[in-house]
Amino acid sequence: MFEQITGHQQNKEFLERFLTREERPHALLFYGPEGIGKCMLAKEFARAFLCHETVPGKRPCNRCESCRLLNFETGNFAHPDYLYFDPTTDEEQEKKKTKIISVNQIRSLIKQAAFGPTLSKHKICIINEADTMNQEAANSLLKLLEEPPDKWFFILVATSVSRLLPTILSRVIQVRFTPLTIEETRKVLLEHGIPEAEADLLAHLSDGSLGQALRFREERILDYRNMALKYVAEFPMGAPMTYLLQEDYFSDVIPSAGGNEQLQQFVAMTVSLLRDLLFVKSGLGEQVFNTDAIPQLLKIAEKWDAGRLHQAVEAAQEEAAAAARRANTKSVLDSLTFKINACCEGRI
Repeated sequence: MFEQITGHQQNKEFLERFLTREERPHALLFYGPEGIGKCMLAKEFARAFLCHETVPGKRPCNRCESCRLLNFETGNFAHPDYLYFDPTTDEEQEKKKTKIISVNQIRSLIKQAAFGPTLSKHKICIINEADTMNQEAANSLLKLLEEPPDKWFFILVATSVSRLLPTILSRVIQVRFTPLTIEETRKVLLEHGIPEAEADLLAHLSDGSLGQALRFREERILDYRNMALKYVAEFPMGAPMTYLLQEDYFSDVIPSAGGNEQLQQFVAMTVSLLRDLLFVKSGLGEQVFNTDAIPQLLKIAEKWDAGRLHQAVEAAQEEAAAAARRANTKSVLDSLTFKINACCEGRI
């Protein structure tokens, strides 16, 4: 069961046992790092949970009417007892382009909660990225979890447990998910037809997040990584502002208009490389993410003191947070460059 999903063996075994229980809690929370398969497993569990097969070990059977109407491979989501909610861009958040689970979505769910199952023995509702709920949405969901409708079952999927209300956490059974191993991630990437060297690098860069590895490839993350590698190799700089002007604020990879996502990628790769330099300097080469750049990293590390590298990583992380807050590209790159240079020269 659940063989098509890589890793998470203990969680799979827990869910298999869960199907055989006569009495079950009405809600589970799947939590762990982004992109490691939490939501995929929740969806496959939903198929097994709704399946008409009477032998639990043979669910989903892929033959019954329930399995036909809920089939992720064929794209059929017509099952009347399956509900799924993803974050949407709320009207009030439009300027910030922030995706959240809104109160309107939860109100829609509450209206549907008045109806019981029609095809299967239960209804199941998956709320993906539940930790993006705003306060009003969370309070509305809490009322539903406090008095769950008969024969309803909920799965909340989240990255950060700390962003959920403690009262919601007290009403769910928490199921922790850990990252995939590098080898597990690499294996799936190879199955996607990605060349071996690239698959190995993406598996390391994503740190066990298959979803992030695939997104990295789609977003051409190696372009940003290569620019960041060239950038980090320039420190210490005699004239940081002159360098920035010569590079024209990296306009070839970070466009002046609408480039915040690109800025975030570039700064994230800079953080990753500085972190790797610290590992190389500390003799922990096996911890390096940018495995293909080890020869360059060894050469760059010669110019750095380990303590100063640690300060540079912290400074770069501060600018990564600023970029995530959608700060101005020029101000982020100015601050990032001057801070790293000061760390390299021992002035911080």
